Amino acid sequence: MEQLQNIQPIIEYFSDIYSSWKEINRLLKNKIQNPNSGDLSSQEFLYTFYNKNKEPNVLQTNLLNLILASSAEKAGVITTPLLALLMENISLFERNKEILENLNFYKMIEQSLLYYHDKRVSLKNDLELIKTYPYPTEVERQILIDETRKELSKLSGEEEKERRRVAPFGINFFPGIYQLSKELAVYINAYIHEGGNITINNSKISEQNSTSNIPEKNNVKVEIEEPNMIFKTRMFEKFLVLERKLITDKYLKEESQNKELHWISTHENGKPDIKRLVTFLAGMLDSNYFLPNKDPKIKTFFESRYHITIGQNFERKRREPLRNEYKIVFHNYPF
Repeated sequence: MEQLQNIQPIIEYFSDIYSSWKEINRLLKNKIQNPNSGDLSSQEFLYTFYNKNKEPNVLQTNLLNLILASSAEKAGVITTPLLALLMENISLFERNKEILENLNFYKMIEQSLLYYHDKRVSLKNDLELIKTYPYPTEVERQILIDETRKELSKLSGEEEKERRRVAPFGINFFPGIYQLSKELAVYINAYIHEGGNITINNSKISEQNSTSNIPEKNNVKVEIEEPNMIFKTRMFEKFLVLERKLITDKYLKEESQNKELHWISTHENGKPDIKRLVTFLAGMLDSNYFLPNKDPKIKTFFESRYHITIGQNFERKRREPLRNEYKIVFHNYPF
């Protein structure tokens, strides 16, 4: 029961984001069919959605929590419909790129301010009429003139306030949302299809890179050990959570373009701190993350994943002294 309560907010998150992407794609289709369609409310929705979700780590965190709270297979049931919407968004944008990259939303913003223009014209006409109308006294005329001018001044202030409010909505959000959809699709593919089913291989990596427009480094395929060859059941999912903490704590660096992971240099001479990495691996070894007697495969997996050479530093006699040191270096990590 407690696990069900913990997972409920995550399920609600995926339900909400699915509904949002469904609306995004509806607006996208309308824009493709009629580039002049849309209104200010739709732009406000796009603005709110993009700024709320433009950091893909929000979905990533919920995705990892979903996997840990259930399983990769069950998570796939929830994320598959979302992935379909993301792929639809990518396809729609790429097929209609020329239209969608050249949209102009300035006219829409100006149209939303027409009320103030029309009201100003009406007040100015009233002012001219007051100046020529034969009122009984000049005092009465002056009172009406002052009141009308005060309304004009108030209207100008309201118009400027509204112009500042709507200005952020006059942006073409579709290219940014397209990039976001690609990033989120890569995460879901990585953690559910490849991370969940544990079937990473060269062909899948090559296929993923070609479909998500992520270039392979120097066009060279890297031999990557499959996680199920080294991790115990469910421990790869736990490791992915630890890995995000490594990035946050600046041990790992994630390149924004292609999501490659690199172990960050901490030595003054600029060379990678291999000992710190092996210390982290020693912590996972001590916490029973790995299958027994898989040292060569563990080393190969992390060398490929972090684009680093561990070499002889992972030999048993070299890493054994680090089994206590990891508790000091990574003391706040929930191994």
